[in-house]
Amino acid sequence: MTHRTLHAVFAVALSAGLFLASAPAAPAATPEELVKARQQHMKKFGGGMQTIGKFLKGEGGTVEDVQKAAAQIDEAAKGDFTALFQPGTAAPVAESAARPELWQNLPKAQQQWVDVKPQTAKLVAAAATGDKAQIAQAQQATGKACTACHEDFRIKKN
Repeated sequence: MTHRTLHAVFAVALSAGLFLASAPAAPAATPEELVKARQQHMKKFGGGMQTIGKFLKGEGGTVEDVQKAAAQIDEAAKGDFTALFQPGTAAPVAESAARPELWQNLPKAQQQWVDVKPQTAKLVAAAATGDKAQIAQAQQATGKACTACHEDFRIKKN
């Protein structure tokens, strides 16, 4: 490459960088939007657990439905805790059920979130077997892990 070509390449790269750097940032989400996004994320847990529960009770669904539900729950557990639980999104913002204590004891809440992940992985493995006893045991363990956080940091529903 010639010296002139290098300068041209550098100028184009610099211009592109300046353009991107000057592009306006997306507006930050409001606390209400953050709560709604969190609620939608958490519905993946609840919906999946309901699907599995109905299957276990003989109220409908197939092993394939359970496998999809377990995968959905596992994927939800991989969500970014800090993105889901941002300061300023405690109750009563947008009907949030998160207690302010969550942010006062963030390490415990984060650990509870981490503790759910191995349980959801076991739920996926149990669902893959199709064995109701294994699925029931894994669902119970997952529910217990979820409940631990709900008892500490979620306002009880009436």
